[in-house]
Amino acid sequence: MIKALTCFKPTLAIVAFTLMAAANAEVYRVVDAEGKITYTDNPPENSHDLVEKVPETDPQQNITPTPESLLENQPEWLKEAQEKRAQATKNKNRDKQIQYQQNKKDWQRSLKTAKANVKKAQLMLDIGSEPTEGDFVGNAGGGARPSSDYLKRLTLLEKNLADAKRHLLQVQRSKPK
Repeated sequence: MIKALTCFKPTLAIVAFTLMAAANAEVYRVVDAEGKITYTDNPPENSHDLVEKVPETDPQQNITPTPESLLENQPEWLKEAQEKRAQATKNKNRDKQIQYQQNKKDWQRSLKTAKANVKKAQLMLDIGSEPTEGDFVGNAGGGARPSSDYLKRLTLLEKNLADAKRHLLQVQRSKPK
């Protein structure tokens, strides 16, 4: 048996506790008048030193439980809460996936419509830029110039094409990620 062990470092004290606990001996912590701490299995008799009995430790105390044993020892309400949380996360992820698929379909539809609008605006510009009767006015000195109605029509058709292209670009940039 270990009679006395003077500890200068906490790690040495832990080792001493382990050794003494393994030997199934009672351990006492003795602090003398000078503040020196000693661990022993035999407390001094008729001493003015502070003597405390160190509680016995369970040999299983420092063993880390396995994840399986932790799961087995959980209360039912905790297991139910964890299952509920896992199901909520699963539902949320599924909802996100469904929403993403819907957003992607909506975007593809918008993209198709925007491309069609650009083609339509280009076609309207091509058709509208062909001069018809009354689109040119004669000059006093000879020759002809475009009428103001023709110029307004061309400006409007060009603006519609530019707007359709700008909208197509916005739709392309808004692709869901």
